Amino acid sequence: MKTVNVTYFKPSGKYYTQETVELPEGVCGYDALFHELPKHHRIKGMFMLVQNSEPAGEEKEPYIVPHLFHPKEVSAE
Repeated sequence: MKTVNVTYFKPSGKYYTQETVELPEGVCGYDALFHELPKHHRIKGMFMLVQNSEPAGEEKEPYIVPHLFHPKEVSAE
């Protein structure tokens, strides 16, 4: 399993909370960002910042390029 840090921010930009998400080992960075991680966007009305959980080494490329997910639309059903 690969782990990434997920940080949630309120729409105003204020920090809300941080958690760690585990992703399957065989998932590449692109698939993790655009297929796997949106499934873990559990606080739908907040921004979700995704980053590597391991410290970046000088010669090591990040597993996940930092990415900011915008809040998902919450339907009024």
